[in-house]
Amino acid sequence: MKVCVSASIKFKDQILEVSQCLSEQNIACVVPEMDISKDMELDEMVPDLVYRHFKKIRESDAVLVVNPDGYIGNSVKVEIGYAKGLGKKVYFLEKTNAPELDCLADEILEANKFDVFR
Repeated sequence: MKVCVSASIKFKDQILEVSQCLSEQNIACVVPEMDISKDMELDEMVPDLVYRHFKKIRESDAVLVVNPDGYIGNSVKVEIGYAKGLGKKVYFLEKTNAPELDCLADEILEANKFDVFR
């Protein structure tokens, strides 16, 4: 199974930690592009970044949302909707306490408990 990690880039450290944990458990994963700093990101680059991440979602079996303290930004909300529209399973690491978002998670996973991806 291949997992696409989705998260706000401000959680880069957590994204890297989760992807490392997935790799250690022999679970293939892809992550958002994180080599472009927010201040270097030009408006004309955004559509291409979005479409490239959509491609990662399409090519994955599931989406794992890294959402510390339940935070999900607008871009990740769009990614969740895109994944659900494709029929992909979506997993959150934490509840958001927003029913309209939490209902989109197929499951809220315990930290580093990724057996669902085997």
